[in-house]
Order: sequence, then structure tokens, then C-alpha cells
Amino acid sequence: MSVIDIKDVKLAEQLPGFEEGDVIEIKSVEVVQTAVQGFRGVRVSGTDQNGTEKAEMLWLRPVVGSRSKLGAFIAALGNDINQWVGKKIKIITWRHRNREIAVVG
Repeated sequence: MSVIDIKDVKLAEQLPGFEEGDVIEIKSVEVVQTAVQGFRGVRVSGTDQNGTEKAEMLWLRPVVGSRSKLGAFIAALGNDINQWVGKKIKIITWRHRNREIAVVG
């Protein structure tokens, strides 16, 4: 294992997450994997009704509930993430274990 010099470490940009009431136009959807533990997720990013760029990580699991982050997206948009880009969604409910979104426009 190599040691990284602290001078070479860059801070990743962290966008604000989705909030109840947001209307988000999805700009990108990508499957990512964490460097340290190898967790996989779907990173959804887009702009809200005020033009603010936001992003949310939807962690991949073999089985998800319809009220989980990933489950809410699958319930509203289907399981083909390539079809999500360009869709406009409204965040109806965005609380732990109680997530709901709806496709608008």
C-alpha cells in the first residue's frame, strides 16, 4: 500500500441533498463505488426549481423497500437508470425510511 502525501489530497465537491418540496430535473445518473469499502450506489444529480445543483446517493442493495431512497426512484421511474436523465421529479416525502417521489411534467 502506498502512502499519499497530504498535499496531493483534493476535497470533493459536496452538493446539497434533495429536500421535501424540491422539483428536480435530473441531469446525470451514474453508478459509483466507494474507494475504501467498495460500496456501490447510484449518484443522481440535477437542478432544483431555483437552479441550485443538488445530488443524492442511492445505495445499491439486492432488495429495497419502496420507501427507501433507491426504492422511491425505482417505483416512480423504473429500474433502467439510463431512462432517468431528463426526467423532472417532485420530492413528496424525504424522511428516513419514508421517501416518495413523483414524476412531473
